[in-house]
Amino acid sequence: MTAILPAAFADLEPWSDWCLATETLRNLRRVTSPFPGIKAFAEAVLPHVEAMTAHIDANGFPDPEAMDAPTKNLFYMLMSLAEVAPAIESYDPQATVIDGYESKRFAPDEAHRLRPAL
Repeated sequence: MTAILPAAFADLEPWSDWCLATETLRNLRRVTSPFPGIKAFAEAVLPHVEAMTAHIDANGFPDPEAMDAPTKNLFYMLMSLAEVAPAIESYDPQATVIDGYESKRFAPDEAHRLRPAL
């Protein structure tokens, strides 16, 4: 069985369904997830943020194409944490903006992926 995440982060494997490659997928996951699930995901990942960023920095950042698959999944999980943070900090107890526009109205330009500085 191939590991989804780097071995040092095996305890986060139960949350691997948050390893989503695009902003659109991450946003869809946030707005369709029950708030307690979002909060549980964030509480599981938050204690690992410093170690996650150090691992990502040491293994290919800022070029996702240079990362091995487990590191790339770790990066995507960290991006999902960034996606749910506003919901936890500002929208509690719901996953969407209170009295806001439907998030599907805002389409990210995913063609411009993160690239290394020249």
